[in-house]
Amino acid sequence: MYCKNRAKEVIEKNRDEITALCEYIFDNPEMGFKEYKASAALGAFLEKHGFTVEMGVGGLETAFRAEKKGRGSGPVIGFLCEYDALPNGHSCGHNIIGSSSAAAAVGLAETIEEYDGNIVVLGTPSEEGSGGGKEILYRAGVMDDMDCAMMFHPAPWTVINDILLAIAAFSYTFHGKPAHAGVCPEKGRSAVEALIQMFNNVNGLRVTVKGTTRIHGIIRQGGTATNIIPELTEAQFGIRASTKGELLELVERVHNCARAAALSTDCTVDIKEIGISYMDLVSNEVLLQLVEKNLADMGERIDMRNAKEGVGSSDVGNLSHRIPVFQVMISVDSPALPHTDAFAEACRGKRGADIAVRAAKAMAMTGVDLFNNPDLVNKAKEELKERLNVK
Repeated sequence: MYCKNRAKEVIEKNRDEITALCEYIFDNPEMGFKEYKASAALGAFLEKHGFTVEMGVGGLETAFRAEKKGRGSGPVIGFLCEYDALPNGHSCGHNIIGSSSAAAAVGLAETIEEYDGNIVVLGTPSEEGSGGGKEILYRAGVMDDMDCAMMFHPAPWTVINDILLAIAAFSYTFHGKPAHAGVCPEKGRSAVEALIQMFNNVNGLRVTVKGTTRIHGIIRQGGTATNIIPELTEAQFGIRASTKGELLELVERVHNCARAAALSTDCTVDIKEIGISYMDLVSNEVLLQLVEKNLADMGERIDMRNAKEGVGSSDVGNLSHRIPVFQVMISVDSPALPHTDAFAEACRGKRGADIAVRAAKAMAMTGVDLFNNPDLVNKAKEELKERLNVK
């Protein structure tokens, strides 16, 4: 049987290299689908440690698939790398996600020849901004052989069973008719009034939706001059709900807010989805119990076993509807919230790299559990089927 201590030793032996990788990604932030430096660095790290690396998989230039095969057929265990940044840098800690998943795979793979099965590391671009790299790769068949997958995400607290909301984003472009606002306003049809009416309609909608939903919008274009009746305006909304089914219903209601606004102002509206919609996260207790025990055995503090509410969304939710997956939140020991400069500061340097090393060890140990007892993978798959049937 493969030894967990051996996996941890391998990761510890490579701490300096993992630290350099984590710091390099942090110091070179790249937006979604443009993560050329990060994906190349991760690919080089994995190739150096015996993985066969294919870059540009699934039609995405900055995606990759790295694999190390065992001695025969068996479970294919996946590790998910994220490495895209936000406009203010790595304020969501994806430098930690990418380096920890790659390091976990290396720790597990040191004696992969002992096992029946394969280790796969997927580089999944553009999680932020509804880019949906994981969904794109899934549709392209890049994950067809994977039996399960795992990743850790930095957070203000360590949470085993997190909640991710389903989300979809849309643009609403209103078309009116221009006119001189002082001379002949009656000849115009104000697209800005339609836009404002949509926001009012959405605010009225909030009275009759669940408290777990989120509807947040911005105005991208609101006119060009005060003395011209605006003929074109645009709003963008992110819409979140607890489940995919609830999301679909809520999206249609928000669409109706836009349609009603256009009708009441004698304008028209074009509705277009932005990026890819994300599904809610389907928890898998078989996998979560394994990683929870491994974290406890490492002496890690667990702040919360089960999250009380969902506040974020991710395309890992999409994958969780297809194969058993976990995304565990690991504390950065700071009350700062993701997407802020303070959170980025908590994820930088050796401090961020230490978080990556700890997450890598927990994931590698969980991989050991699955290779030592492949039936656990089958149990995880059965649990997923049951959860989806209940939904």
